Amino acid sequence: MRVRASIGTLALLNIIKAEQVELPTTAYVLLHSDDGCMAECAFCPQSRVSRASKSLVSRVSWPEVDLELLVERIKYSSVLKRICIQSVIKDNSFDDLLRIITSLRDEGVAKPISVSTTPIDYSSLNQLKDVGVDALGIGFDAATPEVFKKVKKPYSWEEYIKFLNESIEVFGPKKVYVHLIYGLGESEVEFLKSIEYFKGLGVNISLFAFTPIKGTSYEHVVRPNILSYRKLQILKYLMDLGVDISNYYTVKGVKVIIDKSLVEEVINNLNHYCGGFITSGCPGCNRPFYNESVTGPHYNYPSRIFLQRNIEKLVGELRELFNERE
Repeated sequence: MRVRASIGTLALLNIIKAEQVELPTTAYVLLHSDDGCMAECAFCPQSRVSRASKSLVSRVSWPEVDLELLVERIKYSSVLKRICIQSVIKDNSFDDLLRIITSLRDEGVAKPISVSTTPIDYSSLNQLKDVGVDALGIGFDAATPEVFKKVKKPYSWEEYIKFLNESIEVFGPKKVYVHLIYGLGESEVEFLKSIEYFKGLGVNISLFAFTPIKGTSYEHVVRPNILSYRKLQILKYLMDLGVDISNYYTVKGVKVIIDKSLVEEVINNLNHYCGGFITSGCPGCNRPFYNESVTGPHYNYPSRIFLQRNIEKLVGELRELFNERE
C-alpha cells in the first residue's frame, strides 16, 4: 500500500535525504490518491479541481512511500512521539485509514495516534476509538458558514457541526481538535467569535494562517496580515489557559483591538506566553513551516528554540500593536 508522508517525517526517518532546519517529533501521514481529494476546497492543493501537485498539502511536500517501510521506520524511531494520519475524500478512504492504523499496531507500534478527517458516520467514529485513536482533528478550516460555503468545503456547515457533536460524544471534548485557517475571507471579529464558539464547546483549536498555493483557486489571494494573526494567537492562548478574554479587547467595526496593557504583559513575559505563537494541534504537534517558508514571516513557530532564535522579529511585530488606533 502506498501512502504519503510529510518531507520532514521522511527526512527524520532517513527514508529520503532532505535538508531540514526543524524536524518534527510527530509522524505526519496522508492517505494516497493519484487524483488527490474528491473535494473542491479552493485553497487546497489536494482538491480535485486544483492544478497544483498532489504531493502538496499547503506548502509542504508529501512524497509517496510504501506503508510497510514507513511502519518499520516508525517502529524503531526513538524520536517520534505520535503518529498523525490525515484523510482525503476518495473511494475506500476509511478502509485505508483502518489499514494504516492496523499495520502500526500489528507491528507493535504503541505510539499515540491522531486522525484528521472530514465527516464520517457515528459507527466509524467508534471504530477509530476502538482501534486506539486518541485524538481527532476536524478540518472546518473556514470560520463562518458564509466563508465555509464560499471556499467550497465538502458537505455543509450543519453536517460538520453534527459531526463535531458526535465526535465530542465519542472521544470527549478535550480529545477533539477543530482546524481553523485565518485569512480565507472572514474578519478579525468573525474569526475570534468562531474561536470563542468552539472553545465554548470545550474542544481545542488548531490555528493556521492561509497560505496561497500556485495552482489552487486561491493562488492569488493575499496572505493574512500577521499583526491580525498575532492578536488572534494571543487571545486564543488566553482562552486555552482558561482566562475570560472579554476585558482584554474591544471591537471597532470588523477589527479586534487588544488592550495595550495585555500587549505589554505578553512582551515582558514572553517565556510564559510564547506557547501562543507555537504550532497548535494535537498533543506534541510541531509540524514545521506549514504556513510559511523557513525565512518567514513565521505565523506559527515550530518550537520554542526556533522562536527564541527569531524572538526580536516577534517582539517587533508585537510592538506594532501599540500603534493600532481604537
